[in-house]
Amino acid sequence: MGNEIFNPYKKFSKNNESQIKEGFEELNLDNLVPFKNQPFKVYSNDEMKELKESIERIGLQNPIIVRRLENNQYEILAGHNRVRAFKELGKEKIPAIIQNVDDDTAQMIMIDTNIVQRQNLTTMERAKAYKLKEQIKKRKKFDIDKVEENLSDEEKIKLATEESRQTFYRYLSLNNLIPEYQAKCDDESLSVRAGEQLSKLNEQQQRKIYEALGDSKITENKAEELKKLANTSDEFTVDIIKETFSGNKNTIKSSIKFTKKEMEKYFSNFKSIEEIKEYLISLLEEIDEKSE
Repeated sequence: MGNEIFNPYKKFSKNNESQIKEGFEELNLDNLVPFKNQPFKVYSNDEMKELKESIERIGLQNPIIVRRLENNQYEILAGHNRVRAFKELGKEKIPAIIQNVDDDTAQMIMIDTNIVQRQNLTTMERAKAYKLKEQIKKRKKFDIDKVEENLSDEEKIKLATEESRQTFYRYLSLNNLIPEYQAKCDDESLSVRAGEQLSKLNEQQQRKIYEALGDSKITENKAEELKKLANTSDEFTVDIIKETFSGNKNTIKSSIKFTKKEMEKYFSNFKSIEEIKEYLISLLEEIDEKSE
């Protein structure tokens, strides 16, 4: 059995779609079911229009990949958008590679083929895909050979290059962001590196930052400063974040740290940082008045 049988990049021209080589089958579209809980978005209307025009102009370029289920059903591992395009074009069958694999191997094929084939993968699509990959790798049950059968040599290299250890875990960390910051990663208003810094804070801390700063841009440096403030401040409040990162160039941004012993000795009766601040200001005003 040659490599051609398992090569998902075999070209099919418009005039010979029905003349499928050995190892490929034409499957009824009605017998195909989508992969459950896959992290990749469906194509936009413009992307789908472009795909359909391509299929009509030059035919299907990549057959879909499926695995056999019961009752003559097949689960789509790669090709959800191609299946949708074929249905919208009124076709009844589509060329497919059938793989007999376990759940983890099926999921890994679904992830890797989408990562290498999709041109406009969003930041969080990649992050969520990496989270699934991490879970699968920890179980150590998938068949790596079966996964790689569905990738060309060029795309194996591409996958290895894009998934360096540092990059992989940087994207993986983004899954710890609150939804608002995940959305900012997707629209690229929050960089992956800045998102990585914010992801090291807990949900409550991230929500305070979002309440304080809203949609203002958070650079990697600012994210690092926010993380440092959260880890060193006794009270990480919305007001303190606003004061520290107000953006007002005429405001002196500073902080005064008291030891635990000093806090217990001088401020044990106060309930918040704001009360302490008001008390200190009142004392300074009294001193100022006496000096006049």
